[in-house]
Amino acid sequence: MRYRLSSILLFLSAFTGCTAEDPVEAVFDPAKLHKVEITVASAYLDTLASDLDERVPCDITYDGELVAGSGIRQKGNTLVDLDDKPSFSVKFDAFDDQAKLYGLNKILLNSSTQDPTFLRARLGSDVHQRAGIPAARVVHAQLTLNGVDKGIYVVVEAIDQDFLRRHFGEAFADGNLYEGPCCGDFATDIEHMELEDEKKDGRTRDDLRALAEIIQETPDAELIAALEQHLDLDRFMKSYALEALLGHWDGFAFRANNHYIYHDPGTGLFVFMPHGMDRILEDPSFDLETTPVTKLPLRIRALPALDIAFHTELEALARTAWDETSMQAVINQAASVLHTAGAGEQTSKDLADFDENVPDLRNIVTVRSDEITPTP
Repeated sequence: MRYRLSSILLFLSAFTGCTAEDPVEAVFDPAKLHKVEITVASAYLDTLASDLDERVPCDITYDGELVAGSGIRQKGNTLVDLDDKPSFSVKFDAFDDQAKLYGLNKILLNSSTQDPTFLRARLGSDVHQRAGIPAARVVHAQLTLNGVDKGIYVVVEAIDQDFLRRHFGEAFADGNLYEGPCCGDFATDIEHMELEDEKKDGRTRDDLRALAEIIQETPDAELIAALEQHLDLDRFMKSYALEALLGHWDGFAFRANNHYIYHDPGTGLFVFMPHGMDRILEDPSFDLETTPVTKLPLRIRALPALDIAFHTELEALARTAWDETSMQAVINQAASVLHTAGAGEQTSKDLADFDENVPDLRNIVTVRSDEITPTP
């Protein structure tokens, strides 16, 4: 019988009474370039190349830890030739409920083709976490598929029940988790949202429907009180303000895209969480007053009390969550980490793209810092 290292560590911890360092923290250690090796049998390669929905079996080794019989599919809306550089979603327990990576069910492996610096998702995540908004952890890896070098990938923590336990607690990790794909507003189209485990658990959308009706129908004079019965309004203000600060034009407010909404059973309130931040910080002059496209932020900007609160949040976050020193340090760390990569044709290309584009990102962070600095 083969024992996984994670099982041995858990056994030793229980037997000795010692508390070992959480191995999941090592999975998301930003101070190292992780090594990901994926093997897919030839019988499944056609499906992996041609079907965005069906997972096929694979063996994945993450920093030496093998999880056999995992499930893999391409990630995204468009198929990419396997000879190129697809993004992947790996679900460790897709075919075996007991198969985990140190307890994790799933990770995302992003090719970062739209962000040659491989850094925007990490920077966005860090800023959100400093603001107290739940956001996925982000690190870097060098990946091979069937022994072929596929280059540098961005490893992103999945927003799933593991994630919810970490941010909301074990007792409150079973609420409705909605994902907002492009490009529809839940306030006007509830069915557009993807509800995790909707059919399996017989979940209903009544909670989100109630919030949508408030956004659509509540008079201005009653809006704040009504929203606060269903929405963590303070956190949403932060989320909306962060999209503006980061120039996240591809998120909820400005494109009705790339967001999660979680109904926290502990509070009974909805919490917004970011997703797909590989296009942030493209425009250092992104206008903080850009008109949103979704109904909730539109109503906020139209109501004077909430508009004042939005601008107050912008100024507060520009002084706190936005931290140019920390952001530049992350860029420096990544430059050091990525250049520890082993030889490989795609890796060499990725590193060349990184070196060419990262100076511009450094400059954007500096210019953006000046743009958003509140006027005394």
